[in-house]
Amino acid sequence: MVDALAVSLIAGALALAGLGLVITALNRRVGVVLLAAAAVGEAGLLAQVVWAVVKLAGGQRPAGGLPVFIGYLAGSLVILPVAAAWGLGERSRWGPAVVAAGFLVIAVLMVRMQQVWHG
Repeated sequence: MVDALAVSLIAGALALAGLGLVITALNRRVGVVLLAAAAVGEAGLLAQVVWAVVKLAGGQRPAGGLPVFIGYLAGSLVILPVAAAWGLGERSRWGPAVVAAGFLVIAVLMVRMQQVWHG
């Protein structure tokens, strides 16, 4: 795990979850800003996953167990696209709340991946 990237992803995900909640409170739909944020977040997650796979291929192992870590890696790549698609499909004010929930899940997953990696 790249700790600096993980911390950046956690902070960014929390900030963007807040943005999603503000957009929800303003009774707006999911727009380009949230979708672009989800795309940037997904790119950061992909970089973290690639780095983790390189470390795993090099022989390093997470202290908290490999199956759990791989599950978190796979899950982290699925959450934002699903949340963005669901939020875009939700035509009410709650669409941005779904995306905000996806960002919150990403923040928690990143914390858990760090805990599993470092033991």
